[in-house]
Amino acid sequence: MSVEEKHLTNGDGGIPVIKDDFKKPELGDDLILYFHPYNFYSQKILLILHERNIKFTPYIVDLAAGEQFSSWFLNLNPKGDVPVLQDGCFIVPDSDHIINYLDGKFRSEKHPSLKSKNMQKFDLEKFNNYNQLVRKLPIGAISLGSFVHEDLKLNPKAPFIGPVRKTCLKNNEKIHDVLKNTIETQSSEEKTHQLKSTQIALKKKFEVQSKRKEIISDREKYQTLLDAVKEVLVFFDKELESTNQEWLISNNFSYADINLGLLLYRLYTLGFENYFWTYGKLPNLESYFLRFKNRESLNKTLPTSMEILKEIWAKTPSNYKISAGAGFLGMAMFAALVISRQ
Repeated sequence: MSVEEKHLTNGDGGIPVIKDDFKKPELGDDLILYFHPYNFYSQKILLILHERNIKFTPYIVDLAAGEQFSSWFLNLNPKGDVPVLQDGCFIVPDSDHIINYLDGKFRSEKHPSLKSKNMQKFDLEKFNNYNQLVRKLPIGAISLGSFVHEDLKLNPKAPFIGPVRKTCLKNNEKIHDVLKNTIETQSSEEKTHQLKSTQIALKKKFEVQSKRKEIISDREKYQTLLDAVKEVLVFFDKELESTNQEWLISNNFSYADINLGLLLYRLYTLGFENYFWTYGKLPNLESYFLRFKNRESLNKTLPTSMEILKEIWAKTPSNYKISAGAGFLGMAMFAALVISRQ
């Protein structure tokens, strides 16, 4: 569902402002997931829905155009974050809350659980520890920082290639400014209870965005982050070696595997596989990732090759499209298609 870009420029230095004319979608009373296909936490919920055979109606929130800060979406989630699940009159923001809601509602055998029914106390502690380790890693900062520091010599995959990387960085700057401006605008308005809640949530989000901006722009701080990622991956490699199981908790795929698997897939898409685990660096993790990549639910979760190409084209600046020429651009898009199938 396409949404026209809704940005204006104010008269005080060109800070982008959301023009609040996004229309709330009319999607009925079915289970609805508001998400973005390249958002890590959206992918987490999509993967769970596909793993558990739960039918839902998808709605892609246009993050690049700032739809997450429109009035209709902030009424769903004052933080302006995806994913958000809507089930009739029930609104559930935050991926962890969504998981708990789905676990409570869908309990039949046709919706297989991703929690072990007979999990012992020790395994439950491991399960919680695994999830916390992945949850603490700032996925956004890891992703954007990889676009900045070319000395890492990574091997990125579609859609995070070429001019798309620069566009993502510009969009991050734009969202940072939009958040700042939205907070300042709300500060001058009459305070209602809902407005106060929204402002508090957006201020917290702005703090996170500012911290992310600081990390990705500083090579030393970004390296510290990569070192922390490495420690986590080394830990999981040793865990896999010690248990000799197909998956983290047992031989059954679980929520812990969704968190780790998607972390590895994001690192792989950014081009970090050779940096972290291939060529014998972390052999148990490498084998684990290959198993994860082959899951049918992952293929359903990820955008198709054509969707990836459309995303690349949409994110490519117009001057780049013109200067590239039809032949060169066609070759680039073909290369992206090949890469996306690897």
